[in-house]
Amino acid sequence: MIVATAGHVDHGKTSLIKHLTGVDTDRLEEEKRRGLSINLGFAYRKLAGHSPIGFVDVPGHNRFINTMIAGVSGIDLGMLVVAADDGPMPQTIEHLDVLKLLGVENYLLVISKTDRADDSRVQQVQQQVLQMLAGVTNAEVPVYPVSNTSGEGIAALLAYLEDRARSSAPRAASGRFRLSIDRAFNLKGAGLVVTGTATAGTIGVGDYLKLQPRDVKLRVRSIHVQDEEATAAAAGQRCALNVVGDIEKDAIERGDWLVDLEAGPVSRRIDARVKLLANAPFPLKHLSPLKIHLAAKRVAGKIFLLDETSGGKRLEPGAEVLAQLLLEADVSCCHGERFLLRDDSESVTLGGGVVLDPYAPRTGKARPERLHCLQALDTGSPGSALQALLLEQDLLLDLVEFKHSWNLRDDEVQGLWGSEVHSFEADGHELLISESRWQQGRRLIIETLSNWHQQNPREPGIKPPRLKSELARAVAAPLWVALLGELLRDAQLTLKDGKLQLAGHKASVSAEAVARWEKFEAFLQQRGKDIPLLSEVSAATGLDKNALENVARVAVKEGRLHKLTDNRYASPVLLGKLAQLVNELVAANEPITVINFKGRMDTGRKVAIEVLEYFDSVRFTQRREDVRVVLDTELPARLFNG
Repeated sequence: MIVATAGHVDHGKTSLIKHLTGVDTDRLEEEKRRGLSINLGFAYRKLAGHSPIGFVDVPGHNRFINTMIAGVSGIDLGMLVVAADDGPMPQTIEHLDVLKLLGVENYLLVISKTDRADDSRVQQVQQQVLQMLAGVTNAEVPVYPVSNTSGEGIAALLAYLEDRARSSAPRAASGRFRLSIDRAFNLKGAGLVVTGTATAGTIGVGDYLKLQPRDVKLRVRSIHVQDEEATAAAAGQRCALNVVGDIEKDAIERGDWLVDLEAGPVSRRIDARVKLLANAPFPLKHLSPLKIHLAAKRVAGKIFLLDETSGGKRLEPGAEVLAQLLLEADVSCCHGERFLLRDDSESVTLGGGVVLDPYAPRTGKARPERLHCLQALDTGSPGSALQALLLEQDLLLDLVEFKHSWNLRDDEVQGLWGSEVHSFEADGHELLISESRWQQGRRLIIETLSNWHQQNPREPGIKPPRLKSELARAVAAPLWVALLGELLRDAQLTLKDGKLQLAGHKASVSAEAVARWEKFEAFLQQRGKDIPLLSEVSAATGLDKNALENVARVAVKEGRLHKLTDNRYASPVLLGKLAQLVNELVAANEPITVINFKGRMDTGRKVAIEVLEYFDSVRFTQRREDVRVVLDTELPARLFNG
């Protein structure tokens, strides 16, 4: 069990811990000279047959509140120390705010310096502080009046702490190992030692860890847990790790992390739920500069408010909001980890929150679908989050990123989903999707290909990139690859000569399609050089204009027609003859003008212009002001088959 003291400067926290453990946590000469703690102090009370009680003595002076924040991450019990003569003071309230924001649920009240106050004053202070604690915890708060001078009350307090430690269940060592470093030093005969509280997982002597954000691999040479040599350490324990690797002490900063080799990368964008303290001195504006405290790490950043609050883009005291933290340095964090927010000058604690997504997006951060995703993540259970994201939000989920975000081991992921979720691999990633969306994707591919076959009966199939582009909005790229692979394996589709087709499909032309083409072709021949519009063909033949467009599109693909405009088509034989008219103008030394060509073609001006513009488009001719020149005399023979 780890106990963190909290309370105003000079209320006797350090002296109390010395009584409980025999250890003076004011280790620095400056601390002893000034009579106050300026750094974190650690002490342990050994218990026969049980792991010791760890005490974190945090500094009480407001100038050292940053150090206090670094020390109270991962504690089991908050021991609030209030002097009987002074009563609750500003730092008492601020320390209590910090403990509350960091999710501490269990508290113990120690009223110190009882030798300086009478019983009525002690009772008065007790009632004041218990009222404060009523807004922080629903659990019963034991109260122990003590005197560090006479020792009165110390034995009862110690007995309570020992009983509580023996009855407390060990913290579940789930997840991959994580430890936020609060101290690093060189120990003679051992080398580099780092200390901190393990917040997840387990580690053993000889194991390797990764130092973040520097991404340096380190080996654990020896371990001390709660001030005793050990072969392993686990979540909830205060640890000192003797590590070796390519790193110097001076390169390690407070707030760096030692994590499992398979842990996720660092980040500078964190989506979170943020709450401003009710007693915050001012509202928090959109994009306000802040200092963010995450475990032992302190980093500058800004807050991007994602959803509207009362009064617009600002967070009022006591209010809660979804937000993205934009950080100026890399941090290591996971879903569920808590943080504190202080103003940019670090004069006051404003609020705090909990990490929802450590890998927040740069764009689209405030879109409704993203906010729905964050609401789904706002849970303490990875199974519940998966259920909401996959079955309610219908998202495509990268399982590796999800494991990194939640700091889950591979064995902890197993069993988080059932038959209603489909898993598949794409580009080396394991992805998850709802089974209903997977089946919907299969049906959509088959239906789209079936429709294409109906519209293109003469074609054996469609090239995969074209089918993919037609489905781009409905089927994401990695999902498309996986679905296509399964449909091919299931023999629902076949790939032949680079084209996809439904199983059993054979290119064919219906009697109805042949009849439509024959009517179309006969009318074109009847009109000769006067090439009709599709609307004219429709009026003369009785064929539907949409059907004619489909006939013309197929004929163009098969080379039986050429498209002059969206409404006019001509046969290659006719275009070959019209190209010959152009060559005749050249042979007669007549300029190729619209008037001359129209005369030779013996048709209307509009048709003549469209034919000449088509010749320009295929680079048979080129317009130069009002005349044209022939660029390639052999092109008509190649393009129109003579």
